[in-house]
Amino acid sequence: METVRRYNYRAYPTRDQRMALSRLFGACRYAWNWYVRQRLTDWNFNRSRPSYAELSAKFNRTKTEKALEWLTKVSAVPLAQSLRQCEKAYSAFFQYVEKHGCHVDHKGRPLGYPRFKSRHCGEQSATFTTSARFHVRHDHNARWMFLDLPKIDGEIRLRWSRDLPSRPSSVTVMRHADGTYEASFVVKAEPKAPPKPRHDACGIDMGLESLASIVYSDGTREKVAPLRALRKAERKLRKLDKELGRRQRGSNNYSKTRQAKARLYARIGAQRKDLACKLASRVAGENQAVALETLCVKGLMRTRMGKSVADAAWSTFTDRVDMLCAQWGRRAVRIDRWCPSSQVCSQCGRRDGPKPLNVREWRCPRCGTLLDRDWNAALNILDAAGLAESLNARGGDVRRRLAQAGRDAIAREAGTHRTARLH
Repeated sequence: METVRRYNYRAYPTRDQRMALSRLFGACRYAWNWYVRQRLTDWNFNRSRPSYAELSAKFNRTKTEKALEWLTKVSAVPLAQSLRQCEKAYSAFFQYVEKHGCHVDHKGRPLGYPRFKSRHCGEQSATFTTSARFHVRHDHNARWMFLDLPKIDGEIRLRWSRDLPSRPSSVTVMRHADGTYEASFVVKAEPKAPPKPRHDACGIDMGLESLASIVYSDGTREKVAPLRALRKAERKLRKLDKELGRRQRGSNNYSKTRQAKARLYARIGAQRKDLACKLASRVAGENQAVALETLCVKGLMRTRMGKSVADAAWSTFTDRVDMLCAQWGRRAVRIDRWCPSSQVCSQCGRRDGPKPLNVREWRCPRCGTLLDRDWNAALNILDAAGLAESLNARGGDVRRRLAQAGRDAIAREAGTHRTARLH
């Protein structure tokens, strides 16, 4: 069964092409802001909601005016796509409010009307559909592929990394805050065959001391060391902030320093995404079922640990696991947010209340087992999801060994596959 996928390629436009793309981004931004302004004006003065067809026809008549002749120098397809995207944003907002009766989404974030776009925003984009008749060319075994867009002189060079599986239905040209360009194609592709699972299930406890503590159902366990990309780059960021404060706003040196800071932040984001996606692919590929805890990341971001929580990229990892499990036919189970996984002994079930974060190991007062905080929580998550097993193939109890503290407490059962540890 074919699925709709996005294939992204790094773009390297020339100086003239960058100027043409800048005019195109400005025109798309103007179309979006014009649509938002018309909706606000009609509602404030007439209490009416004009349809997309009415506003689109009005925009086509408006852009022929003498003061807006510069809009006719770019392709009309990206402008129409900006209007459609704005209308889609309005429709999604009204549908959500009508369904849920509130202006807050499921993650607690406030929802509102679409806002005006600014030229100072780092992310700019323009979308071309097949009606624009764009063309992609790639020679066999060549390092570059070329994208031909209407009303842009010459072909834009794209760094070839993989072949397009089918003819793209649309392409979005983006300019990021660090000054780099990217082309994103929407294509239909056959899903890849899922990897053969090595474990029946696993429970994952997310943390800061260890990014993920994983307990498998076959008697193995591991801890994944955190990356801490932001913490490692804090010294460079402070230096760039001081340098940016000394520059005159609007000068060339100010722009250079700002782009250097944006490039550093882009590198931090790429490192986070790389680790989260690789770990999620391995977890979803090696397990038939994955048990995860439901985290309130937004609430944790308000605490004194907010910077470390953002640096861990928990949401990127968990969302990627859910997506891959759905794509490969695996099972992803989310336990309740209020499950006391760190307060309950996984051996006897005694609950002795919350513990401070500096307590990494503790001994159960009832059964006397020395427990590791992370592995005990991962085993409780696996148990709360209904995926835990208490006996191994030889009839021995594996729960005690999986939850006990110490690096040498990893169960090595004959006939099972060992999972490589990342630390």
